[in-house]
Amino acid sequence: MAKKFKAFYAKYEKKKTKLDRVPKANPPQAKQDIILHWIQKSLTVHNIKELEKSLPAVASINAATVKEYLQALTDDGKLRVEKIGSGNWYWSFVSEEKKNRENILNELREDKAKADAAVEELEAKVEEASAARDEDGDEDRKELGEMHAKLQSEVEALRTELATYRENDPMEVARRKEEMEASKIRAGRWTDNIYMLEAYLREITGGDREQIEGIRAMFYGSEYVEREGLREL
Repeated sequence: MAKKFKAFYAKYEKKKTKLDRVPKANPPQAKQDIILHWIQKSLTVHNIKELEKSLPAVASINAATVKEYLQALTDDGKLRVEKIGSGNWYWSFVSEEKKNRENILNELREDKAKADAAVEELEAKVEEASAARDEDGDEDRKELGEMHAKLQSEVEALRTELATYRENDPMEVARRKEEMEASKIRAGRWTDNIYMLEAYLREITGGDREQIEGIRAMFYGSEYVEREGLREL
């Protein structure tokens, strides 16, 4: 569709220049108009020799520039030229010029209408595609959100179920039992160590109870019970 529009626009621009193009270094427009008027008024065709002889006097131009004037009028589509035999013949009829200009204008209007229609169709397709993309995006986001919530719910349910299984799993029970036994062994070992240290403390303080209690309070911290020692677990 974009290529079609470009083709229409190129054709439009090409035909538009037939009406308003002004070639570079054109001969004076006023003298072009005089020459065209004279040719149209003659109601006949002219060969180049006749024009080179007549036009200098008609438009007050140099004979050497006649071809330049004829070429400028031909480029503008105001003067018709055909090669007949060994030479070019020129003519211009008012009715023919008017008809040609009307035909060009009609073609330009038709091409412009087609180009406008192509542009409208393109814009409609763009808007339709944009709306469809936005709608699809909203639906996708909604669907993903619902799916995410559903999966989260399933994960939580599985976690709860797994916790229940772990409570009754023989291997989990055995593991916890082993941990408890290991903890008891470690606690007993530390208790023995504490008794050995307290015996050594009594030995070096000479059994000074007040000094022993002060040292106990300093090392046991919040676990110390005055006059009793370590708090029972």
